[in-house]
Amino acid sequence: MQAVVFRGDGAVEAAEAPEPTLEHEGDAIVRVRLAGICGTDLHVLHGDIPMDPGTILGHEAAGVVESIGAEVRTVSPGDRVVASFQIACGVCWFCRNNQMGLCENHRMLGGGPFGGDLHGAQAGFVRVPVADVNLLPIPDGVADEAALFVGDVLTTGVYAAALARPTEDDVIAVIGAGPVGACVTRALVADGARHVVVLERDPARLDGIAALGVETVDVARTNPEMALARMTDGRGGDIVIDAVGASDAYTSALEVVRRGGRIVIVGVYTSQRVELQLGVAWIRGISLEFSGETPVQALWGRTMQRVADGRLDPTPLISHRLPISAAVEGYDLFERRIATKVVLDPWA
Repeated sequence: MQAVVFRGDGAVEAAEAPEPTLEHEGDAIVRVRLAGICGTDLHVLHGDIPMDPGTILGHEAAGVVESIGAEVRTVSPGDRVVASFQIACGVCWFCRNNQMGLCENHRMLGGGPFGGDLHGAQAGFVRVPVADVNLLPIPDGVADEAALFVGDVLTTGVYAAALARPTEDDVIAVIGAGPVGACVTRALVADGARHVVVLERDPARLDGIAALGVETVDVARTNPEMALARMTDGRGGDIVIDAVGASDAYTSALEVVRRGGRIVIVGVYTSQRVELQLGVAWIRGISLEFSGETPVQALWGRTMQRVADGRLDPTPLISHRLPISAAVEGYDLFERRIATKVVLDPWA
């Protein structure tokens, strides 16, 4: 089968790879129809996430169940499914309490040694362990392109919106209009938030976000702290969501949040370090909430229903649809921020 393989030193290639086989009774093999390139995949290329050369990358996949182990009960061969990016066990204390992102047996498709050394989903087929927990059937009428987002970034947006807990009058600033920020914004709007402001330095990304009826600020041209101050009689944002996962975004969040405000950090951080003036944060009464990994399985049913109902549509985020043989080009486009979201077809 064709797959996107990590070669080391920041390099990937599309190459032939062996098809996966069932290894445990709870496994399923999924024939991948579509796979996504995610910002987390770039962390691998940059060396922030350890990865052994030869590993298949990717953790976003929608497809059809090819085969199942003897213990699988919730899906059958021929079912259309989306895979969760995280592979939860479903039985530990955290999973039983809907905190799958903190699973004691946490693994991740294409996540390297710290993700259980599972091969990823940017391939013709992918093995999904504990299939009853980590595969979700796709309803009739929901396209693969929309369902693909439910296993990771769209459900992350729903999770961030839930953590934000905005009131009707809250001004919510979303830092970043990439895939995560765009999905956070969509979820907030779907939840009825009336005062959403998106901060981004790429005007092209802001154009797509503005269509949702939210305020936008081009931070390359306008000081975000001053922009939020003008919108709030000098106070700043009531809630700020860091949807980037970069130290400058975190610093910006501290600058634009009001006294007594709340910052929700949903962007992925690895080894970055920043300096926090504890006394300043204390006297301002700032609340910091780190999301950790999204508990996808606790929320993806709700997310999929919203997609089916038409309340959430992530497909406008897709900027490039490529055959998996063009994966190197797709990674390059995403790295250079030319692409908003790249979707790969293993069978094109």
